[in-house]
Amino acid sequence: MLRPGSAGGPLQHGARCRSGRPPPPPLRPPAAAPPRRPRAAARRPGPGPAAALPAQPVRQQESHRLKLTVAYDGTKFAGFQWQAGNVRTVQGELEKAAARVMMPASRAVGASRTDGGAHAVGQVAHLDAAGSVGSFDFEALALALNGALPEDLKVRTIELAPPGFDSHFSSLGKEYAYLLECGCPSPHEAKLRWWVYDRHSERSRGRPQRDAQLRLDVAAMREAAELLKGVHDYSTFADKKRPSGLGRLKRKKPHLAERGIKPERTSEKNFRHVWKLEVLEEPRPAWPPGDLGAVAEGGGGGGGEGAAEGLGSGRVRVEVAGNGFLYRMVRVIVALLVEVGHGRMTPAAARAALEAGDRGVLPFEAAPPHGLYLLKVFYELPPGIEAVPRSRPPRPAGDGDGDGDGGDGGDGGGEAEEGEEA
Repeated sequence: MLRPGSAGGPLQHGARCRSGRPPPPPLRPPAAAPPRRPRAAARRPGPGPAAALPAQPVRQQESHRLKLTVAYDGTKFAGFQWQAGNVRTVQGELEKAAARVMMPASRAVGASRTDGGAHAVGQVAHLDAAGSVGSFDFEALALALNGALPEDLKVRTIELAPPGFDSHFSSLGKEYAYLLECGCPSPHEAKLRWWVYDRHSERSRGRPQRDAQLRLDVAAMREAAELLKGVHDYSTFADKKRPSGLGRLKRKKPHLAERGIKPERTSEKNFRHVWKLEVLEEPRPAWPPGDLGAVAEGGGGGGGEGAAEGLGSGRVRVEVAGNGFLYRMVRVIVALLVEVGHGRMTPAAARAALEAGDRGVLPFEAAPPHGLYLLKVFYELPPGIEAVPRSRPPRPAGDGDGDGDGGDGGDGGGEAEEGEEA
């Protein structure tokens, strides 16, 4: 006789297994899902089938390009151009402020990619903002942007850019100034001028003992500056840049970037026209400035001429303008002029270095960036200046050297800078 649950028959419901527990109830088949109701037809706005309704056109948001003139103290900036990571740049601050004030807005593009520490008085940038022409109140927009910008970056003017305008590629030239301090430096301008004390100590193999040793021979500097102007191959004044990838090439020459080809830079591309290179002496202002001097002296006018004379003299400004500049070109030119001003080079040696076309003939570093200022971006050439392409000019017949003085040359325009000098 078979027991319940043995091999002779199934275990019946209610019978107990060997453990004494009743078996689980049999599984029930899943209930069938209820039939889905057909979706009701969408209501039509008005009589007639949907095909009879006209298609609604998609409205494109109107946008216009704005031209901004900005000024900044570059001490706490890592340069103008945006950089990856938590890096503070002028472009990044402009874009953040624009997104808050006139969202949506495009990326900001600058005319000059100044390096970290360099300043600007007349930097130009553009961005595209949504809105009609009549909706822009440029005065109110400038105030709103300045309220959103940090204290070391401000917008001077905003205007509607002309058709086809590009702040970088439309520029025909730039003008820079470099400020030198040869006397007792003001602590309020420590990051605004280059005190030549360290360069004198490094290059003259000894610290100066008298203020007169720091003074620059402005006449010799002016003579050397005249020999450096014109249309020349300025390879001597171009610092070497670290190798870069194909990112920038994809924007300028995509047909070469697709093939992985990056053209090498040769001296043929390093011709520039420098139509202005001047060395100027500046008067020394009172220190402390303004009424602070009188307060410091107990109302006795401590900020007058007597206080200024106690600081010595030697404030020099170098101004340079041209159709384009190589990487750190202005700063290397200033460093060479300081060598001439301290008597370590002659004006003739400066000219010979220019003609050598080799950065290695100058055994010193470029001037530091904190004395450099971008003054102006040219979108129209000054009177008397003619456009000159930024490449090797044709050689005159019978001339074995194409590096003659260019006189009143100009700008080729259109070509992007290989590297900014700041």
